[in-house]
Amino acid sequence: MHMNVNDLSPLLAYFEECHEGDLLAFAQTLDQTIFMFHFLPEDTFTCLERQNCCHVLMELKIAVMKIYTGRP
Repeated sequence: MHMNVNDLSPLLAYFEECHEGDLLAFAQTLDQTIFMFHFLPEDTFTCLERQNCCHVLMELKIAVMKIYTGRP
C-alpha cells in the first residue's frame, strides 16, 4: 500500500466521523485505552508487546493532535 505523505484525509475523516472533531474526547479515549492495557492479564501480552502497543497509541494521539491543530 502506497500512501502520499500529505494525504491525511482518511485519518482526519475518521477523527471527524467517530469523535465528531472533539480533540479532547479523542485524546481521553486513547489515554483510557493505554491505562486499561495495564489491567489485561499478564499472559495476554509480553511486557515488550504491552509497552510497544502503548507507545504506538501515544504516538497516534500526538500525531493527530499535531495534524488537527496544524502544528508541525
